Amino acid sequence: MADASSDVNDIEKLYVYGKRLSEAKDKSQNVEDYNSIIKAAKSRSVKARQLAAQLIPRFFKFFPGLSGPAVDAHLDLCEAEVLGVSTFVYKVELGVVVNRWIK
Repeated sequence: MADASSDVNDIEKLYVYGKRLSEAKDKSQNVEDYNSIIKAAKSRSVKARQLAAQLIPRFFKFFPGLSGPAVDAHLDLCEAEVLGVSTFVYKVELGVVVNRWIK
């Protein structure tokens, strides 16, 4: 049961980080939040990794100093052995690419 509550806690933290970054006028002041999102890519929770897969590219451009770890984490998610994570990342990436082409 501790694992399930830990997963929920990790997911809730990711939502908090994402909300703070979304609401921040100067996103570069929230480096620790973005770094925590990157670290979540290695979480044991599938849902936490899926959420990290959404948040990493969303805020990527605001943190050039973390571009290396962010790309590495995202590529790790693409290569994840858990089918739900890697498939989810591909869908997110497809959505990002399609949105950029349409706009």
